[in-house]
Amino acid sequence: MTFGNLIEALGGKLGIEIEDAGGAAAVETDGTTVVLQDAGELLLLRAEVGEIPADGKETILLSAMEANFLYQGTGGATLAVNHEDGRLHVHKYNWMERLDADTVLDALERLSQTVAAWRQVLADYRPEAEAPGASETGSAPAAGMDFFRDFC
Repeated sequence: MTFGNLIEALGGKLGIEIEDAGGAAAVETDGTTVVLQDAGELLLLRAEVGEIPADGKETILLSAMEANFLYQGTGGATLAVNHEDGRLHVHKYNWMERLDADTVLDALERLSQTVAAWRQVLADYRPEAEAPGASETGSAPAAGMDFFRDFC
């Protein structure tokens, strides 16, 4: 299947017209804008998670790297930082030949769930000294960092 055919079939399934903007298209699902991008024989799905708290960068990025290991906390996607703006993003590739409108709809939903979970991690982050249950020494795990153990 070609990117154009896939976008057309997906639009038909959703009952909307999806614009192919030169090998890329955007679809909103559950409040998340997911970009579908033609990558030759692959389809790239990508979305922005959000801004990493400045005082939590090390903790958040360590959690993201742990989540990337065997995709245990990413639903099969990969977390990455955009070097241009420092924001956390998620992306996932799949072979175009394996896809149809139904499988892309499923992939969009799963990616949206991954984005929502990581947005919650960013929103819930508190510096260790402020984290609920912090000890007198000020050390406690950052709120929400263990979510991915139950995610997959």
